[in-house]
Amino acid sequence: MKKYMQAAVAAVAMAVVSSGAFAADQGAFFINGNLGQSHFHDRGFNDRSDTSGALRAGYSWQGETADFGIETGYVDLGKASGSVAIGTTVVGFSAKAKGPLLGVNGRYKFRNKMYISGRAGWFHTKMDMNIGGFGSGSYNGDGTYAGVGVGYDATQHFSLGVGFDNYHGRIKFNGRKYGESIGVFSGFAEYRF
Repeated sequence: MKKYMQAAVAAVAMAVVSSGAFAADQGAFFINGNLGQSHFHDRGFNDRSDTSGALRAGYSWQGETADFGIETGYVDLGKASGSVAIGTTVVGFSAKAKGPLLGVNGRYKFRNKMYISGRAGWFHTKMDMNIGGFGSGSYNGDGTYAGVGVGYDATQHFSLGVGFDNYHGRIKFNGRKYGESIGVFSGFAEYRF
């Protein structure tokens, strides 16, 4: 996991260093909100979909056809649940994933105000787990995220769009590392100032 974190830090550092290349172009701070549907890929869950939301903020160096930026934020990926037989007893269990993120983003702009975008970075996973009748606990670890989207610049300061993000949540439990891949389809709105 340290490799992913180092890669995200290196990407952010490159963004800051390369800002000189965008110095002649207009830059903007932004805030971006997503709301959509998450899907946990682990087949051990019976109910693998839930509502997901994310809030991001950052800075974007804006060129005529391409933008490049850094972002930080927080994502709530919702909850997945299932059941397992322990002896003659069926026990319900659930996992809820959320956490902060830090990464880079970019977009390619078309003349008709449409654009395609991409993002990638580090995701610090907090997984709240509950096993009915046995207890609950919170576990943490460092993972990654990446996503793509398509959007429309309604004005110079406001955009709407849709996207897909995939989060690779990682946790440590009893000295072992576990992972969960969670995909999110969402709509988003962004304001630049």
